[in-house]
Amino acid sequence: MTRYLPIATGVLVIVGLTIWQAKLTDRLAGSNVKAEQCAKLLELVPKDIGDWHGEDKPIDERVRQVAGAIGAISRGYHNTRTGEQVDLWLIVGHSRDVSFHTPDVCFPGAGFEAYGKESGNYSIVVEGLSDTPTFTNRFFKSDITGQQLVRVFWTWYNPAAHEDKSQVIWEAPGNPRTHFGNARALYKMYFTSRMRDGSETAEESAGIHFATDALPVIGKALKTFQSNLGSATATTEAKDEPARPAPSSAPEAATETK
Repeated sequence: MTRYLPIATGVLVIVGLTIWQAKLTDRLAGSNVKAEQCAKLLELVPKDIGDWHGEDKPIDERVRQVAGAIGAISRGYHNTRTGEQVDLWLIVGHSRDVSFHTPDVCFPGAGFEAYGKESGNYSIVVEGLSDTPTFTNRFFKSDITGQQLVRVFWTWYNPAAHEDKSQVIWEAPGNPRTHFGNARALYKMYFTSRMRDGSETAEESAGIHFATDALPVIGKALKTFQSNLGSATATTEAKDEPARPAPSSAPEAATETK
């Protein structure tokens, strides 16, 4: 019997890997409906946030596909009081795509060079909110148009990971793909701003100044949307549930004759 043990072990390993891959790729599930529903959040994130006024930017379809964005905001915000400018990139899609294409991957692909080999961790603190952990890095590019030095902050939000929908919990895990698993609707957010020079710290970044004003507003939009989505889903499930016959008050007929 022992000679069949390696064969049996191999079969179990193959079956296990097949099931894991099927779950990861959603081959055992339906369409990515939830991410498509969550894409409606775009309507709830305002263009005016305090002194910041936003203008939508066109999104290249190839960029959208590579990012796995079912829904996306690409918007430049200008502070009418300080003159600072920050780009917001907020997308939602399946975690297999959204967890992977991070700035340290896509910015070098666009001709930028990362200052740090590894992105650092930075927690954005806003009064009245849970701290927002992010990754951050600086990217440099020099071409015929001139030199660009930018800082990017990025983070994720998985609404399915937290039962308490009254809070929006942003996360910056070391291994996002493993951490978020097979989440069908994963949000990813970037704050990108030009740096004055290479000595500018994260605290001095326009991205942090924008985040301080924007995070409460974006969080409110996401909470409102998730709450409405939950109510709509519950209503739909209730409508789809087959009606149950009303209990009869009459005694059941005897099945045996004594």
